[in-house]
Amino acid sequence: MSTDDEKLSALLRKATAFKDSKQWPEAIAALYEAKKLMLVSPVSYPIETWCKLPLYLQQADLFAESMAEFQFLRDDLERRARHDSMLDDPDVGSLRSKRQCYEGILSGDPEMIEEKQALATQREAKRNR
Repeated sequence: MSTDDEKLSALLRKATAFKDSKQWPEAIAALYEAKKLMLVSPVSYPIETWCKLPLYLQQADLFAESMAEFQFLRDDLERRARHDSMLDDPDVGSLRSKRQCYEGILSGDPEMIEEKQALATQREAKRNR
């Protein structure tokens, strides 16, 4: 595990600890830093990890920012699918298996993003009643 991956893991743990103690600014700051590292990491992270930032933003009463982050996830989907499937790396695996992985990400992750965004929207609606 590289130093950046260790730092990223530590940031994700810190974000969860800050969330558990309702320290939203600190949790969000840790997740923004984690996002920067995930964008350049050779490691693939599941969509649930990527969805933490927008979900925490909504819980911190930053709904517009939350929706912007969900939009970022949709806009970044193609890049992340190519990265996570290693589609552009000729030295890794067969094209067929990489293509299957790529297609799986493109078909499954948007559903998860929509599900998490719906959860954030429901929470926000309850808050505003």
